[in-house]
Amino acid sequence: MRAQEKSTKGFTTLELIVVIVIIGVISAAAYPNFSSWRKEREVRGAAVKIKNLFTNISSQVQRGMYSFVQVDVVQDETNQTLTITSKGMHMNTMLARARDVDGWTTNMEIRCSPTQPWDDEGSPTNTKLEVAQLVYDKITTNFTETNLQGTVCFSKDGTYYSYSDALEVDSFFYICRRTATNTSCNVSDSGVPDVALDNVFAINWSRFGNITLERWSKTKDDWVLQ
Repeated sequence: MRAQEKSTKGFTTLELIVVIVIIGVISAAAYPNFSSWRKEREVRGAAVKIKNLFTNISSQVQRGMYSFVQVDVVQDETNQTLTITSKGMHMNTMLARARDVDGWTTNMEIRCSPTQPWDDEGSPTNTKLEVAQLVYDKITTNFTETNLQGTVCFSKDGTYYSYSDALEVDSFFYICRRTATNTSCNVSDSGVPDVALDNVFAINWSRFGNITLERWSKTKDDWVLQ
């Protein structure tokens, strides 16, 4: 007896179109969430790295690697980049500056100038782990166009804690994602970000080099320690 031949059948054109449409609808629904997650991850990743740069250079003072250190934050509106650089000064260099430069021990602007003769300075070609440099083209700060650079300096016991320019008042600064409409992090004097901003972080420090990272929570309407 001959076995009955099995009927094999593939997808029809209509069935393929239906499957493609379903996949398209699911993808379209999922894309906004994925895009938002990706942007949040980019800003969070930058915030964590910047916080770690602050923590690392501050810890070098406590370890005795350097006697005086600096973090230099530059927002370049021409190239639309944010550059954060850590720098270190050994004891002999610091003592020479204090002895030979008028106002070094009393004037923060002089002491925390980014143009001082640092012994080590973060750069793309510097391989030392003690200092570093971070460059971002999609991250910005709350610096204004009239003041796009700020420095903060630490010493072991806080004696020579200093700051200048855009960081001369506050012991923190904000970072957020740079967009065509938001070229800086618009945060009010009371610390509330503009409603148009998402994923805003704050890097905080004390004169003794205690570094913290906070994120603005829209649901809690407050800053949350990370």
